[in-house]
Amino acid sequence: MARPVTLHDVARRAGVGKSTVSNVLSCSGRVSEATRERVRAAMEELGYVPNRAARQLRGGRTGVIGVYVPGVPSTSEFYMRFVFGVMERAAARDRDVSILTASERRSPRALDGVIVADPHRDDAFVPVLMQGGMPVVCFERPPAGMRADVVLWADHHRALTGLLDRMAGAGARRPALVVPPETGDWAAQLAAAHRDWCARHGVAPVVAHHPWVPSPAEVSRAVEQVLAAPGVDALVCASVDTAPTAVQVLHRLGRRVGRDVLLASATESSALRLGQPPVTALDLSPLDAGRRCADLLDDLTGGGPGGVYEHPVHLWWRESTRGPVTGSSVPGPPPSGRPLPPG
Repeated sequence: MARPVTLHDVARRAGVGKSTVSNVLSCSGRVSEATRERVRAAMEELGYVPNRAARQLRGGRTGVIGVYVPGVPSTSEFYMRFVFGVMERAAARDRDVSILTASERRSPRALDGVIVADPHRDDAFVPVLMQGGMPVVCFERPPAGMRADVVLWADHHRALTGLLDRMAGAGARRPALVVPPETGDWAAQLAAAHRDWCARHGVAPVVAHHPWVPSPAEVSRAVEQVLAAPGVDALVCASVDTAPTAVQVLHRLGRRVGRDVLLASATESSALRLGQPPVTALDLSPLDAGRRCADLLDDLTGGGPGGVYEHPVHLWWRESTRGPVTGSSVPGPPPSGRPLPPG
């Protein structure tokens, strides 16, 4: 078998030293454009394939970043899109992405850095990652007592408050909330916003919890629980794709969505856009969030500073919250399809 083409072969064909070829490969050093073109031509002529792993090892990097999300990513459209956003940016920088699991509760293999999405205080793998000596970017604020180099977070309290205000403008007087355990910043912010809103409006909060990865039966029980409370005329389902189950429960109980009970979701998904009726949702744009986290981690591993950054939340106002009065003054989505800001 023919031996692989080496860096020395390329240097000899281009009439330069090996260090010059290395500088061309790494896009570094003071090399004229004419010399770069000559080296590239020699690579193409010889069929040289750069050994990325060897170059990264020489530079002290693995070329791999880790992503850790709660639960099972394949069960959630939100987390799948978040991971795709990370992968898109990583691929553009010639990096690989490793989806981390906590099944063995052990330290992950060497990585250039890790992105931790919505870290929960009762997840034993989160401190393993955050105290492992790697650069860490957290999407949502980490639990008390833990510190990440960079945090990208969203103001879910403000977003849900704006949504509840809009629902009140459409006629709702006692909104309920169905949410997973308040062990992460996202769920905790939503629950706090709901309680604060109810306190300001003089109504008792109505909240039911379900597991982080719930079955349809568990969602149904939580929805039935809050709807049994007196005066509940609006419902916010926190987790992705739990609102469609709520629609089924409301139909079964003979209550009209968007008329008898206003319905919204704190997480956007395709099922909400395409369902009947289309369901109002807060949109965190997970694809963009994944991209931003990958960019922030790249800056961090390149020596950039840490910090805290805010990610926007948009409101899509749809038929499920039109209100009981025909011709309500609450506007629908503008013709351009652009999201309405909360509030």
